[in-house]
Amino acid sequence: MAAVAASDSMLLRVILGVPMALLISGHVVLRAIGVRTASLTEHLVCSIGASFAVTIAGGFVLDAMGLLVPLGWAFWYLAATIAAMLLAPSDGNASIPRAWPSPLRMQRWQGAAVALAMLVTTGAYALAIHDQAVERQFNYTDFWMLPPAKGDPGQLVIGVRSAEAQAQQYDLEVTLEGKPIAVIRSLTIAPGDTWVRKVPVPILAVQQKAEARLYRPADDKLYRRVSALVPGS
Repeated sequence: MAAVAASDSMLLRVILGVPMALLISGHVVLRAIGVRTASLTEHLVCSIGASFAVTIAGGFVLDAMGLLVPLGWAFWYLAATIAAMLLAPSDGNASIPRAWPSPLRMQRWQGAAVALAMLVTTGAYALAIHDQAVERQFNYTDFWMLPPAKGDPGQLVIGVRSAEAQAQQYDLEVTLEGKPIAVIRSLTIAPGDTWVRKVPVPILAVQQKAEARLYRPADDKLYRRVSALVPGS
């Protein structure tokens, strides 16, 4: 943690972080919960698995705290390792075996579990690739209206920006306190284009509400609606 706080060297962080993330944190957790392993291979596999569990738990905790940064991860591994070391039994019953084991023998149910895990992982990856390949961007149209600015009183600013897949036609209607003040028919906007227009409005002593409606002539249904307040003089 001190190295991460004092230096931004990627090489130093990898040298110190990878063993902690992949082995050491899981090793101390196994000792803390009293897991006994029969061989060095078994202990290494269990330590790596426990390290993954520590890392996943840390991701949830740090995300909730807004600390998904290198210093946050260094603090998490420091805290998890110290906590596991304090909880570890002092009799040494969970120590690492010192001899290399004989060749590992896999039982049928273990092989089936590994095959099932590989099948699920491969299927999930294939599904993710398929979803990414068929993903289509959402088509939409932005519609907005800005009230008169101080430097340009008496002018409403209305805009339409199209992100549709093809050119679209619209009918635009602007009202002030429910009374029409502007109507634009067959407004055609190509994909990616932006249309902006200023609409004059009378300035009265009282505040007024302006509303703009966007229709699609194909079905004559309301597509977008926006409003703005016109301040009084």
